[in-house]
Formats: sequence, structure tokens, C-alpha cells
Amino acid sequence: MDNNYAKSAQLPPGLYERVISRIRMEQRLLSLKRRLVIFSAILLGSTISFYFAFESAKSTILDSGFAEFASLIFTDAAGLANYWQNFVSTLLEALPVMSIVACLVTILVFLESLKLFVRDAKIFFNSNNNLITN
Repeated sequence: MDNNYAKSAQLPPGLYERVISRIRMEQRLLSLKRRLVIFSAILLGSTISFYFAFESAKSTILDSGFAEFASLIFTDAAGLANYWQNFVSTLLEALPVMSIVACLVTILVFLESLKLFVRDAKIFFNSNNNLITN
């Protein structure tokens, strides 16, 4: 009797490979979900950081006198033609470099995390569509 039961309980060919591949797919989907959460948090954080960095740069530009020096280009262009080297050095000295760098870094972080978020979202949603159809 036990011998007949063992013969009838044969597994279909390829079942083990299908189960293992499904487990690996689920592990990849879980990893993608985690990465999507992380990248969305980074996107939110970099957006908030950009607001503060931009406000800081704006106030630093107004406090440093950079805007007044830059407006000389339109009001006294003839005088600037004679003293352009001094004007350029004064303009560069008044430029708030650190605030501008902070804005650019937050923009870079935002764009990089957006790129990775979109890439992972496409993979995640395409794999979910494949799971539904299979």
C-alpha cells in the first residue's frame, strides 16, 4: 500500500524551480518596495531642504549687496566697460557661493533620487502586472 502511495505522490517536473523562482521574485519585490519608500523619503527631504536652501541663498544675496552690484550692468554699462576687471572681482566677492552650492546640492540629490525612484517604480509596477496576468 505504501508503495502505491509513493508512486502517486510524484511531484510535477519543474515544480521546485518554479517555487524557487517565485520566492526570489517576491524577495526582489520586497526589496523594491523598501527602496521605493527610501527614495520617496529622500525626495521629500530634498524638496524641503531645497526650500530652506533657496530662502537662505535669497537672503544672503540680498544681504551681501550682490543684487546692487549686478544691477550696475544695466544702469552704468559705460562705466563698467572701463573698470570691468574691478567690477567682476567685486561681483565675485559678493557672490554667496555656499548658499548657491547648497541649492545645487539639494537639486542634485532631488534629481538623482527622482531618477532612481522612477526606475524602481517602473520595475515594480511592471512586475505587479506580470504577477496579475500569470
